[in-house]
Amino acid sequence: MKEVLDSRFLITHYFSKDEATLSRTRARLAALRQGRRGVLPTVVVAEVMNTVCQKTGRDEARSRFRSLEHAGLEVVPLDPSLAREAGLIKCAHRDIPMSDCIIAATALRLGALVVSDDPHFSKIRGLRTTWI
Repeated sequence: MKEVLDSRFLITHYFSKDEATLSRTRARLAALRQGRRGVLPTVVVAEVMNTVCQKTGRDEARSRFRSLEHAGLEVVPLDPSLAREAGLIKCAHRDIPMSDCIIAATALRLGALVVSDDPHFSKIRGLRTTWI
């Protein structure tokens, strides 16, 4: 089964100081790459770039972006039908950020899990999540 990475997963992977957590995120990424099951919505790329840039600067953000480009993850752009579905999710769940609605719409389209500990995702009917 495919797994759609939420920004929280990658931010945890990049910035956790806990070695056990890092070990789990590394193992999860390796398994997703090897099985060709990892999915990266472009909105997650934008969120991660912003966070890394704010925490460690533009050069590090660009370096992380290059790593993501070559990570063996399926990058899913926001196309019109995905935008429509995300907008309908947002309409039904006004308290959920639009980026999470896009991530949810991506996972629902692919029949995939969302890799996140964000409680917003539990509000969306039919969406399944997993965490490290």
